Amino acid sequence: MTEVQPNNDNNSKNGIWILVSLLAIIATAILAWMYANESAAYSECKVANAQLMSEHEEMNNALSGYIDETTQNLKVDFQQMLKAYDQMIAKDESMTDSLTLQKQKIEELIQELSDTRRRSYREINKLKDENATLRVIMKDYLYRIYSFNTMNINLTSQLTETTTKLTQTTTERDQLKEQQQRSQELLAQGARLSAFNFNSVALRYRMSGTTTEVNRANRVEVLSSTFTIGENSIAKTGNKTIYMQITDPNGKVITARPSNVLNVGGVEIIYTDEREINYQGQQIDVNIVHNLQGREIDKGNYTVKIFADGALIGKDSFTLK
Repeated sequence: MTEVQPNNDNNSKNGIWILVSLLAIIATAILAWMYANESAAYSECKVANAQLMSEHEEMNNALSGYIDETTQNLKVDFQQMLKAYDQMIAKDESMTDSLTLQKQKIEELIQELSDTRRRSYREINKLKDENATLRVIMKDYLYRIYSFNTMNINLTSQLTETTTKLTQTTTERDQLKEQQQRSQELLAQGARLSAFNFNSVALRYRMSGTTTEVNRANRVEVLSSTFTIGENSIAKTGNKTIYMQITDPNGKVITARPSNVLNVGGVEIIYTDEREINYQGQQIDVNIVHNLQGREIDKGNYTVKIFADGALIGKDSFTLK
C-alpha cells in the first residue's frame, strides 16, 4: 500500500497569503487612523478659521463706530493744529518757512481724511502716528518760539536797562564835557592877556633921526602904538608874538606884505606889524611901530587892534586931519 505525502508547497503558499493579508489589514488600519487624524486636524483648522473670521467680523462691527469717530477726531485735531500754526507764524515770522511746510503736511492729511471710504486699522494707526508726530513737532516749535520770545524779552529788558544806563552815562559825560568846556573857556579867558594904557599916534622923522608926533595925514611916515600888557599868573609864559592891526578910514588894513596873515578864532585876518616879547607873567610895556615907507594914507579915523595868542587883547584909535 502506497503512503500519501503531505502537500508542503500548498501549505507554504497559504502561510504567505495569510501574512500578506494581515499586513494589508494593519496598513489599512494605519492609513485609516492617519486619515482620521488629518481629517480631525483639518476640521479643527476650519473651525478655528471660521471662529477667527467670525471674531474679526464681530470686531469690525463693534469698532466701526469707534473707528469713524476717531477719524473725525483726527480731522478736528489737524484743523486745530492748522490754527495753532497760523498763530505761531503770526507770533514769529522768522520761522514762517518751516511752519508752512508743517501746515502743508497737515492739509494733505486733512484732504486724505475728507473722503468717506472705510479705512483699515493700519491706515488709522498711521494717521494717528502722523497726528502724534505733528503734535510733538508743534510742541517743539511752541517751545522754541516761547524760548525766543522769552530771550527777546530778556534782551529787550537788558537793552532798555543798558540804554538807560548809557543815557545816564551820556548825560553825565555831556555834563562833565560841558563843565570842562566852561572851565576851559574860563581858564582861556583868565589866561588871556590884556592890553591897556594905549597911546597910538602918527609920527614923522626929524633931521636928527628922531621922530615927532603929527596929526596931518600928508605928513605921516610912521604909525606907532604903545601899550601895557597886564600881569597874569595863569597865562602861558615865554616868548610871545604881539600883533598890531591898523585899519584906515576906508576899512582897509594897512600892511606892507599880503602874507601878514594871523589866525584869530579860526578866522584868518591881515595884520599890520608885529613884535616879539618875553612874557613872564608880569606887567610889561610894549611898543609896535610900522614904517609906511613912503606910502600915503588918508585923513580920518584909524582903529588899532592888538592880538596875542590868537585873541584880541586890546583896542585903540586915533584921528588924522
